[in-house]
Amino acid sequence: MLPSRRSPALTTRLLAFTAACLCTHVAVAAAQDWSPTDAAPSQQVTLHQAFDYAFPLVAMGRLRAGMLGADAKPGRSQLNTWLHQHKLSGPDDRWVTTPNSDTAYSTLWLDLRQGPVALSIPDMAGRYYSLAFLDMATNNFEILGRRANGTRGGTFVVVGPDTTQPLPPNTQVIRAPTNDVLVLARILVNGDADMPAVIALQDQFKVQPLGASKTPPLWQAPPPVEQSPQAFVDMANLMLARNPAPRYEDALIQRLASVGVCGAACRWDALSPEIKTLWAQQLPAMLASLKGGLSAAGPKSDGWSYSKDNLGDFGTDYAYRAQVALGGLLALKTVEAMYPISFVDQQKQRLSGAHRYRLHLPKGALPVNAFWSLSMYEVESDGKLFFTSNPIGRYAVGDRTAGLKTGSDGAIDIVIQRDAPADPAQRANWLPTPAGDFALVLRAYEPKAELRDGRVRVPAIERLD
Repeated sequence: MLPSRRSPALTTRLLAFTAACLCTHVAVAAAQDWSPTDAAPSQQVTLHQAFDYAFPLVAMGRLRAGMLGADAKPGRSQLNTWLHQHKLSGPDDRWVTTPNSDTAYSTLWLDLRQGPVALSIPDMAGRYYSLAFLDMATNNFEILGRRANGTRGGTFVVVGPDTTQPLPPNTQVIRAPTNDVLVLARILVNGDADMPAVIALQDQFKVQPLGASKTPPLWQAPPPVEQSPQAFVDMANLMLARNPAPRYEDALIQRLASVGVCGAACRWDALSPEIKTLWAQQLPAMLASLKGGLSAAGPKSDGWSYSKDNLGDFGTDYAYRAQVALGGLLALKTVEAMYPISFVDQQKQRLSGAHRYRLHLPKGALPVNAFWSLSMYEVESDGKLFFTSNPIGRYAVGDRTAGLKTGSDGAIDIVIQRDAPADPAQRANWLPTPAGDFALVLRAYEPKAELRDGRVRVPAIERLD
């Protein structure tokens, strides 16, 4: 067995794109229509479609490069080795946008070209956890965990799309659609005192490659991670070469090849000067069009935006897949978790640390089988969301918050403001805000059907001043 690698935190940053707000309306309009027509789409429309299609692949490629590094310069993680976060996320944890502070993360990168890999999970003794298996298009092609298969331990074998190796009988098999796979574990932590128990569980996660060959090289050449149109196109093609598109996308890939995105047969250097110029002109607007992330396309109610039903398993919804890759990379499917997000109060005014707010949750307002939490995020200029420092080191309030005060009717009032409330009861339920604009994300793990189908919605955020 390969040992799990321990680390005090996952701090590797996802290399981000800098989005400018040029011609955003053009980018949005160009990216919307994916339906086939008799007339060939314009080069600009095709380029916008190529961008939307490729953005998640580029985001995952850059995440992989940032965590694993390259053969000449290894990163903090390694192939076939768990990297465990031994604390809850805080302001310094920016390896992925919109982190939570409810669960400890563990990450595992696999390269299935060399054969299947066996993963052993310990008995979690009833504790909430999930293992999301993600392809390089950011789809959760499998989720293990308390909801899916209970909390007893077990061994599972992950098999790549090209594997022909016979497996032992009665093997629990997970079939991956791509050779590169990211496994993301989330384990519930009930406060700082609970972390040693979580670490003990993490240390029991095991990995065993079953292929006969040695571990493959990370990259045949150093991956392109610069923030430029050329780096974007080259990374997209590198990831498609490593992880070919499914056959039902053949016609689409053939069309996108005209603007330089198709895999091994495409490269930036082979593009015409006109197409290179178009990429350079349009990239800022296309990046800006993705702002909104989890809130970009789903239903809205009382200032809250809800994920679409295909979150985490996007199918051919390439525009939404790209939006989520910017604002909520690695999000789970809605059957496992929901992420209502709000940027505004009940009057549709922007949430700001200059004001005081309240979220009133009547008893039973959030029907879940696991837990819920309300997280506070500062909004970055490129649309990404991260925790920001505050005097009490609290980045979320939820049903497990120590000392949380509940009314006589079972309701919970979460106090949302910059300065500490004078009332001790309100301080117990206080969620500190940054000085400027902020966003709130309500996480609901194992949401019940009435929350998933919209019969229950989160109440509006009330401004108190």
